[in-house]
Amino acid sequence: MGKVSKGRGDQAIRAMAGVMDQARGELVRRLDEIDLDAMRKRGTRLAGSVRSDVERRVRPRRRRVSPWGVVGITGLVALSAAAVGVGYVVYDRERREAARRRLDGMQAKARQRYAELTGGRTASEADLEARVKDAIADAPKGLEVVVEGNTTYLRGAVPDPAAIDSIVERVHGVPGVVAVVNLTTGSREQAANRF
Repeated sequence: MGKVSKGRGDQAIRAMAGVMDQARGELVRRLDEIDLDAMRKRGTRLAGSVRSDVERRVRPRRRRVSPWGVVGITGLVALSAAAVGVGYVVYDRERREAARRRLDGMQAKARQRYAELTGGRTASEADLEARVKDAIADAPKGLEVVVEGNTTYLRGAVPDPAAIDSIVERVHGVPGVVAVVNLTTGSREQAANRF
C-alpha cells in the first residue's frame, strides 16, 4: 500500500505542477498585456482630481462681504457707543449727586460739631426747642424755655405755679426730651397777695 499510495501522490503532484505552470504562464501573458505606464498616468490623474476635490471641500470658501452687512455692523457699533456714552453720563450724574449728598451731610455734621465745641447751639437742639415750644404754645407769660442737649429747662416768674405741672407733663411727652428741669418761681404779684 505504501508504493501504490506513493505513486498516486507523485501523479497528483505532477498534475498540480502542470496546472500551476499553466496558471503561471497565463498570469505572465496577462501581466505583459497590462500597460503599466498607462495605469500610472491614469492613477496620477485620478489622485489629482481626488486631491483637488478634497481640498475644495476642506478649505472654506471666502465669502464676499455684503456692503449692507458692513453698514449694519457699523450702525450697531455706533448705537452701542452712543448707549455706552449715555450710560456713563447717567452713572456719572448719579455718582456726583451721591457724592454731593455725602458732602452735604459731612458739612452739616461739621457745622454741628463746631457749634458744640464753640458753645453755640446745634441743629438738633434748635429743632427740639421748636418742638417743645409748639407743645406748650399756651404757656403763661414770663416762662422761658431753654434746651441744652436733651434736657429742657423752664425758667422765669409765672403767675400760677400750679399750671407749670401740666406744662412739665407735656414737655416730657415731646420725643427727644430726656429730662425737664423746672426752675420757675412765682411772680411778685402772687407774692404780694400772699401777705
